[in-house]
Amino acid sequence: MRALAMAALLALAGCAPKPVPCPAAPSPPAVYLQDVPAPVLRGATNAALAEHVLELRLALERSNLDKAALREWYSEAGL
Repeated sequence: MRALAMAALLALAGCAPKPVPCPAAPSPPAVYLQDVPAPVLRGATNAALAEHVLELRLALERSNLDKAALREWYSEAGL
């Protein structure tokens, strides 16, 4: 009797619905995922240092713009 119950259980297990695969979330555009290059200090003068600070600020601004674009992309994609 026990063997019959096990056989019935195994037979029913083969009729179980197969799991539905979960759709993959779309990826953001690659341009938003690229690194913003770090500026290189050129020179050893105060003017070179001031220029470097301005380039660092520009790099930070570019990075923040990429993040803002990612937030916009995610909100438009409904994620």
